[in-house]
Order: sequence, then C-alpha cells, then structure tokens
Amino acid sequence: MDYPKDLVEFIDASPTMYQATQVQKERLDKAGFRPLSLKESWTLEEGKGYYVIHNDSSILAFRLGKEKKAGFSILGAHTDSPLLKLKPSPIMEAAGLVKLNVEVYGGPLLHTWFDRPLSLAGRVIVKGSPLKSLFVNFDRDLFIVPSVAIHMRRDPKEEWNPQKELLPLFSQSPCEEEDLLELLAEELKIKKEEILDYDLYCYPREKGTFLGKDEEFISVGRLDNLGMCHAGLCALLESEATDKTQIMANFDNEEVGSRTTQGANSGLLRNLLQKISLAQGLTQEEHLSRIYSSFMFSCDQAHAVHPNYEEKADPTNRPKMGAGPVIKLSASKSYATDGYGAALCKLLCKEQGIPYQTFVNRSDMRGGSTIGPISEGQTDIQGLDLGIAILGMHSVRELQAAKDQELFIKLLKAFLESN
Repeated sequence: MDYPKDLVEFIDASPTMYQATQVQKERLDKAGFRPLSLKESWTLEEGKGYYVIHNDSSILAFRLGKEKKAGFSILGAHTDSPLLKLKPSPIMEAAGLVKLNVEVYGGPLLHTWFDRPLSLAGRVIVKGSPLKSLFVNFDRDLFIVPSVAIHMRRDPKEEWNPQKELLPLFSQSPCEEEDLLELLAEELKIKKEEILDYDLYCYPREKGTFLGKDEEFISVGRLDNLGMCHAGLCALLESEATDKTQIMANFDNEEVGSRTTQGANSGLLRNLLQKISLAQGLTQEEHLSRIYSSFMFSCDQAHAVHPNYEEKADPTNRPKMGAGPVIKLSASKSYATDGYGAALCKLLCKEQGIPYQTFVNRSDMRGGSTIGPISEGQTDIQGLDLGIAILGMHSVRELQAAKDQELFIKLLKAFLESN
C-alpha cells in the first residue's frame, strides 16, 4: 500500500470524529470484521475480527487470539481534533451580515483559521424509536472567518478573542436557525421537522497535499490524531493472528480531557476487555490475570524540532521529521512511558530495522498529555506513549515526513504480532 497517499485520503474523508469513525467502520467491514453491540451478549470465534462503535465517535476493534487466556495487545489513539463547534441558536447578525455563533473545541492555533474556506460536518439526531444519528458533511465552501486588517489591529500582544473574532461569516441575506435546519434537511434528504438536534463543526476545506523538493512532506489538517488512527487501523488489518487478542481502541474527546462515555477516561475499554473474556468463558480471576499480561501502545503525534525555533526543543532529545517513530517520556507522567516500555519499543525497532527517537519536553516548558496514562488508570494495563514527529501541531495545516507513516505502521504491526 502507498501509506502516505492512503493517509491523506483517510484524513480528507474524515472532517470530524463522526466521519473518522465511519471511515474506519467501512474499512473494517470490507476486511470482514463484524459489528457488535455493547448492549448484547457476545458469541466470538477464534481468529475472527469484531468492532464496536460507542456514541458514534469512538471505535474499538479486535481480532480474537488463539489462546483465550493470553493477554491483550492494544493500540490506542483518538478520533478528535481541534475544531469550531456550532452552538445552539447559532444565528447572529452584525453590520448587515449573518455570522454563526461557535465555540472552540480543543486547543487550535486560532490565527490559522482566518481567511480560508470552511464547511460543516458532524451528526444530526432525528426522530425515531430509538433516536437515530445521521452523518452529514457538506463538503463544499460555506463559511469564512474574515480577519481584521493590520491597520486596525497593530498590538502584537493582543490575544484573539474567540467569541468576537472566530465567528464564521454565513450570509448577506437575513436568515434564522430555521434556514440552517432547512439546509441540513436538504443535504440529508429528510424533512426539516425530523431534526431534533445536532453536533456540528466547522472545518477547513483544503485537501491534503504533498510538498517539498521530492514531495517528501505531507501537509494536511487533523494529523493529530487521525494519522495515528490510520496507522493503528492499517496495523490491525494487516497483522497475522497470534495467541494474544489484538485491539485497536480509538477514543473521542481526548482534545477536551477524555471525560466522556466515549473518551479514554471512562470504563469503555475496561468493559470491552471484560466482555471479551466473559464471551470466552473465563472466570473473573482468569480475566484479571489476563489484564496483567497485557500491554498498550498509546499513539499520539510528537513535536519535531522546529527549524525556526530550535531553542524550544530539549537540548538532547530532538526528534526530526523522517527519522522514525518517537518514544515520548515525561517525569510528570503526562506520558505513560517508563524504562520498561521504552526498552520494549526499542527492542522491537531494532529487530525490525526501524530507526527510533525520543522526545522529552524542556524542563522549563509544560507539555501536553495523552490517553496513555488515562488508560493505565482505567485498566491497570501497562503501556507507553509514542508518535510521529510533526510540525504545526493544532494548526489547520500540520506537517509530517511522508516516509514516517510506513515506519510507524511497521512498528505497530511488529508489536501486535509479538507474543
């Protein structure tokens, strides 16, 4: 497979966490994985693949191992990225123009959202018994957030005010929320009266592209963290079955703290693992023994050394784009990695001939966190954090070396296929 090209196509088809989950579902269906419901009892077959979707935006897939008492090999990532979320009653008028009231989801670089075409995507909840989710992506230019001229905003220290300056321009004609609902109904080919509510996000319309002298870079939005979802999915689909049960767990809401039923800071993964053991006829004690024979690779993008801000990187741990997977460490445990996890990852890399790097924040700078330590706390399964070195994290256009995607997938496959 041409992994870089496939990555760009995967991200372009995934403007929000809902579409990202559906794209993964379609690929799992095509590969013969079977859908399961968390509300029902399971009957599982050795070597077969299965998946569950929770609240439309988290997807967990697994291939049953050959030995039912063997542990779990888990790949974790998250489906969400920074976006602008549409508020209820979003229509606002100013200066004879109509704009949309939105709030910031996650931590985007706000200045990168100005003066570029935006569209709308997400899910719409419609009448039914039970209520039904419909997924919508207009995939056409609808909005723009116009910037203010430099002559009117000369103070470089002035911070962007998202409630004032990040509101997308929608129309020059007077309109109401009913007009927006009509637009949604037309796109979904349903009656406006069927719509009960929605979770909708503005997203940038530009497609991913390759650039550089030899087209060695990928420029695309939402690499953090759809690049890791893509890598985990490819690794799971391409791996051979082993004694251990192989799992891909891609959660929503990491960018806002993971404290939701579809987030990593919930019982979702813990309950999935227990349902697998119960379906295989294991006792609670056998399941707990299985837990302590398991390991998790928490996959989230890493910071590359910036050529214009070299001083921002740690003096001795300086990941570069194109130089292989990055093992992420932090004394504060904002990353799950310890010496054992790092050693395990390094050993796999050496066995596969994969170059690797390490990332640690400067000691005078505060870094981010991941689902790694959260998942450890929820499941008691040891793990580590790793990713691909990128630039422009949380911009609407992030940048990575194209060849890193294949190297990362190769590492994840080696992990899944190890016993």
